[in-house]
Order: sequence, then structure tokens, then C-alpha cells
Amino acid sequence: MSRFVGHARHEVTVSEELISVEEPLSGLLASLPLPEPIELRLADALGLVLADDVVSQVTVPAFANAAMDGYALIARDVRTATVDEPVRLAVDGEVAAGVEELPTIRPGRSVRIMTGAPVPPGADAVVPVETTSTLGVDVLVHRAVAPGEHVRAPGEALQPGQPLLSRGRRLAPADLGVLAAAGVSRVRCIAPPRVVVISSGDELVAADKEPKPGQVRDVNGPMLAAMVRAAGAVPFSAGIVRDDRKALMYALDTSLGHADLIICTGGASAGTRDLLPDVIGALGEVHTAKVAMKPGMPQIRGRIAGCPIIGLPGNPVSAFVSFEVFARPVIRSLQGRRDVQRPVVVATAAETLRSSPNKRSYLRVRLARDGAGWLARPTGPQGSHVVSSIARADGLAVIDEDVSEVPAGGQVNVRLLVE
Repeated sequence: MSRFVGHARHEVTVSEELISVEEPLSGLLASLPLPEPIELRLADALGLVLADDVVSQVTVPAFANAAMDGYALIARDVRTATVDEPVRLAVDGEVAAGVEELPTIRPGRSVRIMTGAPVPPGADAVVPVETTSTLGVDVLVHRAVAPGEHVRAPGEALQPGQPLLSRGRRLAPADLGVLAAAGVSRVRCIAPPRVVVISSGDELVAADKEPKPGQVRDVNGPMLAAMVRAAGAVPFSAGIVRDDRKALMYALDTSLGHADLIICTGGASAGTRDLLPDVIGALGEVHTAKVAMKPGMPQIRGRIAGCPIIGLPGNPVSAFVSFEVFARPVIRSLQGRRDVQRPVVVATAAETLRSSPNKRSYLRVRLARDGAGWLARPTGPQGSHVVSSIARADGLAVIDEDVSEVPAGGQVNVRLLVE
């Protein structure tokens, strides 16, 4: 059934038709399937979320070892050593990292030792080489050391049963180092979600094609696929789909087998060729809404065979902003991440920022340092078709529904677009 229906009224949209931004977002997040964990090598787990708690099974270090290059010795032998009156000790060779056979240190004797090398039996301290000098084949120690000084004790870093990393933690490079130290070579993580991007519209042609009269290049397909990848998911492009019921059904149906999420762009408004809601509804469940936001008012969400579907507007800026507001948090949730929203900073408006009545505005701004704070300046014309306005932006200035204007010098919340 066509939604191309006139209402014989003065305004395009009245406030009673609008729903809040939070309503469709909460609906999307509440309907997501539980992510399935997979086992991966450490090298492939960076940036992913742990599915299980990890506990150490080993002692690290497994043996006492030198914390510095110097001489392993018995601390009481050099208790009187000073710069002017050093203690002289015999040297019984050298211990390097990785050796297995060790000499036993007797009173009045020492051994040269390298950082990380095992401390020989009998020795209880290491004196740094910088505080020694040599006299023939002997060493002169110019400072006293306490028992255990410059020695890494067994279990000082890790002990059996010690919690290492908690479930839900996003793995950073240092985390992989901790796991490797504990002998953990594989971990269970939440797999990056697979996201299919579908661009619909009879007017669309690929970027490498010359548009004919009435045609435009597909901006949203490549842009949204890149945004999917930047959000940590794996994008798949279904290409450009015509405004045809059977073509849309086929594109959606054939995408289900390799998609954890499908993002469609175009066909979300009220035109006679905006078929996406009807097609989704025929295959599964669908919800359409006019959201109190600008740009990006028409929004679609649904499910087909358990796979969530997000329908974004066709205008490039509307698609970009809608992705940030709705699709990105969904992708982050499918990764098992807790930080589903972008960081927000408070900035000073460099010029007056105006907003439409009853709508939350997302204005593309450029941030610059202003003393200890930030200065937000619009990137140019804010029309939903002006792609350059998003290419120059590193933040979205968010103006709430009940605010029509932020004066120059006023404060505004800016959602960061940069990591």
C-alpha cells in the first residue's frame, strides 16, 4: 500500500507525529541477538571483546631473576661497602639470560649477571654494574645492597589463580602481552559482526559510472560500508538495488545467510517508490517512524529471520547522521562492547547555531582548541545533500528539541566523530 498520502495541512510534519530519538534506538538495542563467541589466536584478538574471564594458571616469573645488569652476590658480604671503601669480591664467571646451569655463590664471591638471567643459588641480591669497578679479575662493590634488592621474585608478576582479564573487556595490546606472559595463546572473543549494506534507488549508479540525466552516483553505499568497518564490523556490499519489490526481496533474502545486521539506505520516506518498509514487513516485522531529529527524520527498523534491519534515509548527510545515532551503537552492541556511544565534549559555539522546532539537530562542526576548551564552528551549508559538510566535520553539535538557538559564545554538546 502506498504511503504517498496528502494531509491538506500547512506543515509537512506536525510535532504529534514525531517520536524521540531514544525510542527507536532502545527498540533496536533491545531486539539484538546475543553475540556468539569464537576462539581466536592472540594475534587476531586485538580490539575484540573477551567472552570469558581469564585466570592465570602459571607463576611469572617462574624463577628469581636479575632486574639489572650487574653482579649477583650475598648481600651481607657488601654491607660495609661505600664509594671510598669498596668491598672486593672474586668473580666466578657470568650468567646470561636463558642459561640452565648455574654456579653456586659462596661467601666472598660473586658472578656477573645480565638482566633477566636466573639468580644463582646462594646469591640473594644484585648490585648494579654502575656501582662497581674492576681490579684485575675481581670486582669492587662501591655500595651496600639489601637482601632481595634488584631481584625479581618468583610470582611477583603473576601467580596461579590470579585474575588476569574480565569478561567484557576489549583487548588492548598490553592485554595481549599479559595473556602471552601467562601462556595463553588462544582466547574466546565476540566475533566482529557481519554487516550487509544495501543501497536502493533507480537513480543510483556506481562511483565509476558517468550519471545520465536524472541519475546520481551512489554515495551512501561506499560511505556506510566504510563507517561499518571503522566501527569494528565486517562490511559486505549488496550493491545497488532498483526500486522494485522483487529486487529488494531478493537482496534482503540472499543477504540473511551472511549477515548479523543489514543496513539499507533509501526507500525510507513517503514516495510511491519507497518500498522498503513494505518489503521488510512482508518478510518479517517492520517499524517505521518519524523521529524528532534533523537530519534523518524517516527511520525504519525491523527483523527478518532474527536478523535486525535498519533502514536509513537516502540523502547522504541524513544517512551519515542516522548511522551515527542508530547503526553505530547497534554494531558496538553486537561486538559486546559497553562503549556504544561516541564521546561528547562541551564546546563554545563560534557563531550562532540554529535548530528546527521540536527536533534534535545534529550540526556538522569543526573543533579547534580555545584555551583549555573547544571552539565549534559549522563546516558550511547544513543541507542533507551537502556531502562536503560531513567530510570536513570532526564532530556533531547536538541541539536538543526544546532549544531553537545556541548564540555565539554559548555552550553546546559535541559528539566526536574522531577516535
